[in-house]
Amino acid sequence: MKKIATAAVAAALSIGLAGAASAQSVNQQVDINANVASKCGISAQQTSVTLGDLTDGNAKVRSAVTQEIATALNNARIIGFCNAPNSQVEVQRAVLARVGSTGTGLADGGFSQFVRYNLDASINGLALDSTSTAGSSTVTNRFGGHISLSSTATHLQFAQAASNGQAVASSNGSTPIATDWSSLTDRRLAAGNYTGYVNVILTPGA
Repeated sequence: MKKIATAAVAAALSIGLAGAASAQSVNQQVDINANVASKCGISAQQTSVTLGDLTDGNAKVRSAVTQEIATALNNARIIGFCNAPNSQVEVQRAVLARVGSTGTGLADGGFSQFVRYNLDASINGLALDSTSTAGSSTVTNRFGGHISLSSTATHLQFAQAASNGQAVASSNGSTPIATDWSSLTDRRLAAGNYTGYVNVILTPGA
């Protein structure tokens, strides 16, 4: 009797184990949907730069001024990004104007009191915009995806524009950032402090 009972228990255990081994797993997947909005952003480690005397011994604009401006802007480490294609980039360049100047004409004595210069901008070899062209540029590719202050590949880079890039005495522009300022290569600059700015405007692509 004990042998028969033991065999029955073993058979029952065997059936139970077989049933456990053949059980089917079940699951329910829940999908997650989200989005990343089209965005641009920009920052600078310096918001003001200072140059020296803009003129040579004859009070004429030095030929190196535009490159000195570009170098100062590069050292300011401006970092921008747009995470969608076809974003708009506009680099506004205000002429350097003598503090206290009125109107856009010449100062007394026939001296100029404005300096025109033009810059090209890029990031990691991708051309962005030029101050020698009015309005914004559509940039086909995304740019600025790597966040790094130490890598120049993440910084906006400025250089003397290929078109009318050299700094010259100027007058009679319609606005400080307009492209219609004259080229007065025969004029000296009036003494004084000069101010201007470069403003980079990024608009996200649709």
